[in-house]
Amino acid sequence: MRFHVLAKVTANLPFNNIDAEQLSIPEDVKLADPHFYRPGPVDMIIGAEHYYDLLSDGKMKLGEASPTIQNTELGWVVSGVVNGVAAKLPRVVANQNSAEAEALAEINDLLAKFWELESCQTPSTHSLEESACEDLFRADTVRDETGRFVVRLPKKQTILQSLGESRSIAMKRFYGLERRLTANPELMKQYSDFIHEYLEMRHMEEVKEDTEEKQAYYLPHHAVLRPDSTTTKLRVVFDASCATSSGVSLNDALMVGPVVQDDLLTIILRFRLRKIAVVADVAKMYRMVNVHPDDQDLQRILWRDSPSEPVRTFKLTTVTYGTASAPYLATKCLRTVGEEVETTHPLAAKTIKHDFYVDDMLSGADSIEEAQKLVGETSERLMAAGFLLRKFRSSDNAVLEAIPEELRDEGGAKELDSSTAAVKTLGLLWDSSSDEFKFKTPTWNAATVFTKQTVLSDTARIFDPVGLVGPVVVIAKIFLQKLWKKGIDWKEPLPENLVHIWEEFRRNMMSFDNIAVPRWVGFSLQCVKLELHGFCDASLEAYGACFYTRSTWSNGGVSVNLLTSKTKVAPMTDLKRRTKEETIPRLECSSGLLMCHLLQKIRPLFRSTSRSICGRIRWS
Repeated sequence: MRFHVLAKVTANLPFNNIDAEQLSIPEDVKLADPHFYRPGPVDMIIGAEHYYDLLSDGKMKLGEASPTIQNTELGWVVSGVVNGVAAKLPRVVANQNSAEAEALAEINDLLAKFWELESCQTPSTHSLEESACEDLFRADTVRDETGRFVVRLPKKQTILQSLGESRSIAMKRFYGLERRLTANPELMKQYSDFIHEYLEMRHMEEVKEDTEEKQAYYLPHHAVLRPDSTTTKLRVVFDASCATSSGVSLNDALMVGPVVQDDLLTIILRFRLRKIAVVADVAKMYRMVNVHPDDQDLQRILWRDSPSEPVRTFKLTTVTYGTASAPYLATKCLRTVGEEVETTHPLAAKTIKHDFYVDDMLSGADSIEEAQKLVGETSERLMAAGFLLRKFRSSDNAVLEAIPEELRDEGGAKELDSSTAAVKTLGLLWDSSSDEFKFKTPTWNAATVFTKQTVLSDTARIFDPVGLVGPVVVIAKIFLQKLWKKGIDWKEPLPENLVHIWEEFRRNMMSFDNIAVPRWVGFSLQCVKLELHGFCDASLEAYGACFYTRSTWSNGGVSVNLLTSKTKVAPMTDLKRRTKEETIPRLECSSGLLMCHLLQKIRPLFRSTSRSICGRIRWS
């Protein structure tokens, strides 16, 4: 098991004292916690993936409206509602409506991405489960007669056996979806077209009634609208996290798999080193990977075109967006193509293995000829596996002229955040016509009351993986830390002086549309000298590090460009843990360490090019 060490796991449990005598627990039962009836701290939370490994034979209901005791490897545990106690429990969850829950889920997704981008270190090893997932892929994956991959779902067999009945909840949610679609004819048409496209492309097929008993899982589904998409305005998302009658969902029974692509920071930094930029994406990447027929019944859905028709059952035959293993399976197949052509097509192999972030290709070359070869080889090798590269853009029109017109993207600036989330971020854009990075400011939610949750949500929307606007992002992080220091509650209205500060921050952010940063940092074969200059510094509030490239050309010209930066807030003093108050010298040491981590991230990018760094100069 892997554990996160926290200062406090959760609140004391139970919330109130319980009269254990009224429960009539048999004397011969050995409890895992003999003092379960007293409020006390929780020392450890074990994830649901280990839940069924801990259960043992033996279960007993203690009476009407009384808890249940269950035998486990640790002893008997008591679970359930006790008369007179339930009413006194905190009402945080009970009073949370679905809109709030959805908003919190969106904030959580944004925060996960925000903190992921804040890090410049990547894990170097796989967990046991990730290694097992890799072994299953190598053992079970085949190619069909058309060259497409056929994969098995990487299942946790012990948990899969506990999968309960799921059709009833899927049916209930389908009826709710149908009511919403019926009330919106335009949405109904888009949704129906999406489902029929699945049928026409043979990405799903109807399940006929049969007498053979098969383990099946029914996926509830709903619509996600993406108004800014140039291709699919509506996407149907399948909910594989919906619990069955046993409390177990399909995602509980699937391995997630390791990340097999380079992280976004690495990909964008490499993208900045190429003189000529080329971007594209894979059309319907997940759906280009077939699922083995034996696993397709775990991907059943319910649908009908009209409320007057009977509900029909279908099974999805391709990798499905919403299942826990989908990102791994799709990206692993893509990477496998690159590995297979390393000796025959090294340029395509390098591009496929290192220049894709999910289905988006961010690549480039030092010459028009090399860029055209890259496009041709990569498209051909991916197409052989059923992956169509489309929506090409380039900083050089000569590269685009060699690409069929229907495969070009004539839209506006390319958004480098490929997330399908409905919440809009401060997006990093690439304008192919000017070959510049630009920023798109989100439309802020009209807040009548500003709270810590509002500030956190706003901060998490800032999408700046490279650190081009690091000095602005750190202001938001410092302000957020200030709210924690003041002990302001999650939904407590902010004091008026703090509201004014945050409103001013929002207004200043609206001018981000005017910021333009050159994508290319001036690094090419024409450089006679390349230097990396690193800077780091600290204050009592925050510290940071950044790197600039200094390129000297054969004609004597010099080009200096910001490559990347990272910022962090100064650690808070914790009186309970007796942490020392941070001093400027200590924080400057931290900024130096951050610069070293950043250099460790950058250095391999230059090793993979035909030019090496002549000098690395670090300033503090």
